[in-house]
Amino acid sequence: MARTIKECLERGPSTSKEIQAVTGLSQSSVARRLKDMGDKVVQIQEGRSIRYAATCNAFGGNDKLPLGIAGPQGNSSIIAHIRPLSHGGFFVEPAHDIPPMLLGGNNGLFEDLPYYLFDLRPQGFLGWQIARKIASQSEGFPSDPRLWTNNHIGRYLISNGEDLPGNLIFGEQSLLRVQRKPVAVSESDYPGLADNVMKGELPGSSAGGEHPKFTAYNGNLDSHVIVKFSPGGDNEIAQRWKDILVTEYHAAKVINNAISPAADTRLFEMDGRYFIEMQRFDRHGEFGRSSMISLKSIDDEFAGIGHNWVTVMTELFNSNLVSEKDLITSKSLWYFGRLINNVDMHLGNLSLAMEKKSFSLLPVYDMCSMGFAPRSDAEVQPFSFEASDILNADVSDHEIEKIKGLAYDFWEDVSKDDRISRQFKNFLDRGNPVEKSSLKKG
Repeated sequence: MARTIKECLERGPSTSKEIQAVTGLSQSSVARRLKDMGDKVVQIQEGRSIRYAATCNAFGGNDKLPLGIAGPQGNSSIIAHIRPLSHGGFFVEPAHDIPPMLLGGNNGLFEDLPYYLFDLRPQGFLGWQIARKIASQSEGFPSDPRLWTNNHIGRYLISNGEDLPGNLIFGEQSLLRVQRKPVAVSESDYPGLADNVMKGELPGSSAGGEHPKFTAYNGNLDSHVIVKFSPGGDNEIAQRWKDILVTEYHAAKVINNAISPAADTRLFEMDGRYFIEMQRFDRHGEFGRSSMISLKSIDDEFAGIGHNWVTVMTELFNSNLVSEKDLITSKSLWYFGRLINNVDMHLGNLSLAMEKKSFSLLPVYDMCSMGFAPRSDAEVQPFSFEASDILNADVSDHEIEKIKGLAYDFWEDVSKDDRISRQFKNFLDRGNPVEKSSLKKG
């Protein structure tokens, strides 16, 4: 039995000839009926040929969902529409000239949610808090954000798309709310905000990472910030997290001075907690924004490797998607992280900005000695770190010596910081981890 054009397109994108073969209609009849279907059909350019696909409503909205972008001065505009397709997948329909990277580097057809939208889903510590809160208020939402489907993610983004990481804005209502003036706070508000976060309240927008944190707009700095904090009290777990925040502060200083830009960072103590405040590089003043996409999402779309900054960045460089300079920088950051006992350099902890036809490395963040963190069962292990035999890559001898020197300086800076615990101080007094090791190029 011959199928209708609608039935044909619901099976997947099809050319006019394929539709004719399935429906038995002539070329002119297919063209006329496609025209009659109007905006319910999208045209997907593939070289000289055109494929047609049927759209459908999604995320509780319609079949034409606006994708906006905000600039450094806070101005925003619609750059494309996300078109959910009946057969599954999505089509990005440009509103005007847009970076090819928003089209996935090809024709705008995605088998799944576009990678840059998937990147905006709730993640990390705040993501779990968000998911639990939504699950308690909305039937059908899992409390574990890892179990969210595209429908859950899309519905969340449409309702909360005005203050997401980076500069993309998803959904009509989000575009209307994007110029909402942020509530200004100061450092003196941080202890109260931390207490509220631990009670399940959620100031600011979502930010990745498993460490307790909140986002805010610091009116004194005229800057949006991410603030991590140690647990309350002075028990062994709280003290260990304080030590790790101290390492993050010094790592940022060393990196910013000698490797690449790092997030502007301050560390201070209030009400028994340590707070480390990082100025967001995807925000400018009250309303300005700039691009930010995790290496994980870029890898998922363009490389598919799944681990290791250097390996993924090398593949992206080979595909002309990142510069040689950024590849070299990523290597320096990776090996520096290895030398300071950072065991948490997953692909979500490095971000890039979207350019017209490529990506550029953004300031580094979350660089700290996570190898000393309490275990998942809350057990705190004695300080121990062996830095030998880890540099085994295509890095010049000169660069290796530079990285070793920077890591040595890092440990010296940490050891002289009066804010670290006695146990950490005793460990470092036994010798600089870099000096004690026998680091050699493999």
